[in-house]
Amino acid sequence: MEKRYSIAVALLMCVLTGGRLSAQTGGREVFPFLQASPGARVAALGGMPVSWRAGDPGAAFLNPSLLTSDMSGSLQFSSTSYFADVRLGHFSYVHAIDSNRYTLMAGVHYARYGDIPRTDVYDVQGGQFRASDADFYLSASRAFRERIIVGAGIHYIHSTLDAHQSQGLAFSAGVSYANPERHYGLSLVLRNAGFQLSPYHQLREALPLEVQLGFSKKLKHLPLIYHLGFRHIERWNLRYDDPDLSDGDLLFGEEEEPGAFDRTLSNLMRHLVLGVELNIGKRENFSLRLGYNHLRNRDLSVADYRSLSGLSGGFGIRIYKFRFEYAYSGYHIAGGSSQISIRTNLQQLFGRDM
Repeated sequence: MEKRYSIAVALLMCVLTGGRLSAQTGGREVFPFLQASPGARVAALGGMPVSWRAGDPGAAFLNPSLLTSDMSGSLQFSSTSYFADVRLGHFSYVHAIDSNRYTLMAGVHYARYGDIPRTDVYDVQGGQFRASDADFYLSASRAFRERIIVGAGIHYIHSTLDAHQSQGLAFSAGVSYANPERHYGLSLVLRNAGFQLSPYHQLREALPLEVQLGFSKKLKHLPLIYHLGFRHIERWNLRYDDPDLSDGDLLFGEEEEPGAFDRTLSNLMRHLVLGVELNIGKRENFSLRLGYNHLRNRDLSVADYRSLSGLSGGFGIRIYKFRFEYAYSGYHIAGGSSQISIRTNLQQLFGRDM
């Protein structure tokens, strides 16, 4: 496999899965691009604001139960600049049917790895080839008594690596509860449950299955929303102890082993994603966001070096009938990623039902 593609995929798998290739969560599944952020708002809040009904198609991609009928007509495009010239994008459209009883969202989530030099084992170049991934999906939701929404999605995945191809089928589902009087939301999500329809070679690999739990709360006297997300509910142990990173040496070269409480707390924090969002104006014309992903911080930070690993931030601004979002996510001392999203509502833009 060519050097450039190897570097790009290695970084992408670390970035998207939040783990080293030999760690507990990273490098164990196929199609890691499925875990890339679908929108700038999602990225700025740490990667999983899955419990607040904000009319964000990106969050609804992660949790289909966040689809609401008032999102009908929403059209969103997102673009992300990753490492090694890797480009990711997301396009989605939302439409309500059956007198707003059901809300549908269709779209594509994709990754492009560009033109990659074809080299042999002696590093002699012989042309170029391309690699790409795409997820074509359809999601639907239905509200029950306004406070509870149930949603589900089906994903057809197509991946190409030169002459090799692989297809997969994945399912997602979620249930969300919102209490407008107390201004909080709660969600439970199942993502990427599925299988490879056809592998690259003979061996079929697992998809990046994940169960997530989210809680969001809006403060009563301040337009501030905080988000708490818990990743990988299906797997408790996310710790990875690298002996090369040991910094707890005692006298005579002996190492200090962390206690049971420290190990439990460290592992618990790896499940946690924090986000805070400040919305200014009646129509939220301007927003500021910060996020922190502890698993990303622990798995991608480098000992004895300070970096923005695990931190993210961004803003959103409404201009006329368009909303522009920007996010920056820190991953490694080598850098981070920038993401932009543009959203509008076609029904409001053209002033009629569609």
